[in-house]
Amino acid sequence: MSMRSRLSALSGVLLCFVALGCALLVRVPPEPKPEKSALSGFSAARAVEHIGSIARSPHPSGTSQAEAVRSYVTGELSRLGLSPQLHESTEVLPGEGGSHLAGRVHNVTATIPGRSSTGRVLLVAHTDSVATGPGASDDGLGVGSLLEIARALREGAPPRNDVVLLFTDMEETAQLGARAAARELARTRGGPDVVINLEARGTSGRAVMFETGPHSSALVAALGDAPPVATSLSDEIYRLLPNTTDFTQFRQSGATGLNFAVIGGSARYHGPEDDLDHVDLGSLQDLGNTAISATRALSSTDLARVEKASEATWFNLGPVLVHYPEGAVLPLALIATLASAAAVWYARRRRALSLRAVARAASTFPLTLLTAAALGWAAWQALLIVRPTYALFHLGDPYRTGPAVAGLLLLTAAVVWLWIVWVGKRAGAVEAAAGTAAWAALLAVVMAVLLPGAAYVFTWTALGGAAGVALAARTAERSPWRTAALAASALPAVAVTAPLVALLFPTVGLASAAGPLALAALTAAVVALPLTGRVAPVHVRRAVAGGAALAVVGGALVGVNAAIDAPDAEHPRPVSLMYALDADREKAVWVSEDADPHPWVTHYTGDRRTDSLERWSPALAAPPGGLLAGPAPVAPVSCPVVTSVSDSRDGGNRTLRLSVRPEAGRPTLLALYVDTTTTQVVGAQVSGAPAGTDTLGGGANRPNAGSVWKWGLLLVAPPAEGTEVTLTVRDTGHPVRLLAMTQEAGLPASAVDRPRPDDLTWDPHAAGVSFASRLYEL
Repeated sequence: MSMRSRLSALSGVLLCFVALGCALLVRVPPEPKPEKSALSGFSAARAVEHIGSIARSPHPSGTSQAEAVRSYVTGELSRLGLSPQLHESTEVLPGEGGSHLAGRVHNVTATIPGRSSTGRVLLVAHTDSVATGPGASDDGLGVGSLLEIARALREGAPPRNDVVLLFTDMEETAQLGARAAARELARTRGGPDVVINLEARGTSGRAVMFETGPHSSALVAALGDAPPVATSLSDEIYRLLPNTTDFTQFRQSGATGLNFAVIGGSARYHGPEDDLDHVDLGSLQDLGNTAISATRALSSTDLARVEKASEATWFNLGPVLVHYPEGAVLPLALIATLASAAAVWYARRRRALSLRAVARAASTFPLTLLTAAALGWAAWQALLIVRPTYALFHLGDPYRTGPAVAGLLLLTAAVVWLWIVWVGKRAGAVEAAAGTAAWAALLAVVMAVLLPGAAYVFTWTALGGAAGVALAARTAERSPWRTAALAASALPAVAVTAPLVALLFPTVGLASAAGPLALAALTAAVVALPLTGRVAPVHVRRAVAGGAALAVVGGALVGVNAAIDAPDAEHPRPVSLMYALDADREKAVWVSEDADPHPWVTHYTGDRRTDSLERWSPALAAPPGGLLAGPAPVAPVSCPVVTSVSDSRDGGNRTLRLSVRPEAGRPTLLALYVDTTTTQVVGAQVSGAPAGTDTLGGGANRPNAGSVWKWGLLLVAPPAEGTEVTLTVRDTGHPVRLLAMTQEAGLPASAVDRPRPDDLTWDPHAAGVSFASRLYEL
């Protein structure tokens, strides 16, 4: 092997190590600090004690467990010498293509007064969980972090700005608590408000800052002392998605800030396994380190300067968070384009490349990205055939994905290697580098215009490629310095793309592996470019065989993932099972949405499917193929009660004042539906709602419902004393048909004769809840 060939191989290995190092930096959280660490800093060991106290069981809004969590939080704040306040209000959210929402929220705040405040820094986490899980990560990580941060801040001198600790209610139901808090903050705003919101969409991994508010350059600068995983690409993409968190409500009310989340291990998200045993102390430490560092930076600065700051682009570069003004994005992309063109001109002038060969490389390079993406899609379809239960996991991200991810990356590497071998017969390394850089430059300009926060990925790849082409053109064709120049030029691309590939896999899951694999193909291509043209004609078959072997190993690893990922007690399979009671007929059924049910589920539901349950329980809309439904014993569950308080007629309208309450128990939801085939709803009002938000529209706000109940109002966490709802309808002389329904956390214990096996868990979207309904004609 020649010196140049050895150097090409060595450079490829070194670049792979750089890529691995950059990937590990965004995936591996820090070591947790012990309980006896410095009191001025954040300790995961101290914070997790709070999580153990609040995440003993599910605590959805409206339950006694939710009240216990709030009591614990207020007690801890008082113990720190703060003065916690409970803010109660009724929040109403008009439905857009769905039922209206209303709920009595209970937010908790405590303020650490500033010395000479220029605004407020708000630390936000939500105290409620879903009905199917204890919420140790979502949002125990946030609540535990806030309490530990509050303790640490009290250890030092008072901050310059007011620091407000805000624990919101009802985040899991359309962020009703944050909506109420945002409205109150807007009313009392006397200066800038900067929000630091702590969330979780998983149980492990690094803390990710995935969204900012306006004036991001000042906000990102505050992260310099303890950089999280952060990229302006995620900020751009998140704004295009329909997803919302508490931060969404504050941002819409005029505040700015930073939105953080732990996203690894999403298979346990919103399920029974989101418990204390599965809290990653490293993730907790990382979230706390970042949040307390940002809090100290922002609480010590003049927040008026934040309001004057521009927008920014940011990304991780090794252990550093790089950021620069958004105004530089388009100029840099244009510079990268000009640099690429100049490099090609210079190399051609020095007879180091042929334009025809550059065109061959450029025209075929996108096929590597498309092929890698197609392999990701095909691998997921194959995995679903072997493991149909993978479709039950959030974002198609099951518990164990390591072998599959490694296999997919090897398949991508095989695709890129085969392209390198093919293009090497038609172009040299300089020409292949020029073709790749041309695509990166083009994408940089397109992204700079459409998604400025994403442009950096291609801008720095193009700049590095242009520099490599120009430097390589100055060397002799067979000089090892040419190889060194091309290898060095790949460093910017590897440094910016490898962390993104590592971040995207847990973000989008195996189901959407096509995205990170396309980016991985770009990374692999720039790493392998120095090898272009190094395969002698007599060795082409051997090189192709090597690529095929790489593909076989990759495919085998994907298969191994499916083989070893059988459900067990530590990695249970999600199942759907619900209980529904028709209180009028004293008839109950077990219901499941599972397409491929487990025998434990069919023990309750049987094998018969139906699509008729929505007629008397609107929550049970049938998916394609219908719902499994079987008879169940009538058991005590919370039932709805609707009482007419008054009934009046005026100007062709009929106004019903109704008292809507649970008969017993603590349901998480009480729904009221109107049969719109016989009644035209004009509007409705919920007592206690703030002026201007208390009137809800009529018509059919559930137009896609598969039953007659096309107008609905959902009362979240209904109080035992009831809620007064004023319903106005057209007076047709016919009775108004109403259907009331409760939703309660858990299944009735007296009806369950076989406990759920350890290797099964609840599907967080349709399991572990009980419904009861009653029909009224008024």
